[in-house]
Amino acid sequence: MKSEIAFEIDLSDYSVHQLSLEDVPALQALFEKCLDYMLLVDGHPAGPNAAAEEFQDVPPGKSLQDKFLFGIVDAKNELVGELDVMRAYPDESTWWIGLLLLDPQVRSRGIGERVLEGFCGHVKANGGKAIMLGVVAENEKAYRFWGRMRFELVQEREPQQFGNKTHVVRVMRRSLEEKTFAAGSVQK
Repeated sequence: MKSEIAFEIDLSDYSVHQLSLEDVPALQALFEKCLDYMLLVDGHPAGPNAAAEEFQDVPPGKSLQDKFLFGIVDAKNELVGELDVMRAYPDESTWWIGLLLLDPQVRSRGIGERVLEGFCGHVKANGGKAIMLGVVAENEKAYRFWGRMRFELVQEREPQQFGNKTHVVRVMRRSLEEKTFAAGSVQK
């Protein structure tokens, strides 16, 4: 993993770094620790090449130059989470979160919120105006999390196959632009 910090997250014991192919074993281990998520979404554990495939997974019409895999590491420099994103997708001013995944041992500690807020600042600093993502409808906990993070439902897609399961996907969006109201106040 690259030693430089990718973006600040305002947590003293955790940092975010861009992952490289050298991190495939650590990412694979994280996927295996997150069996609950894998079973919920795919209906089976992560395959033996899931981490390597994560580096190559891009939507049609996009290239690997717009894909970023960020690792969330603890004070011992151990990978405890992943943020998979695509720049300029589905349009030039929007970034897409493919996955925010945390080791079950560090969930519900505010790390996801801090990573997201740091990432929002990173996107804005790089000219992005919005962030979008998809949540499988069965993952109610994630849907509530993203709602608390000011993402709004914009679409429910037709059921699609994920591993052994079929899911409706809820597409959500968060604007990063400030809104000015008539009285001159600004809402972020």
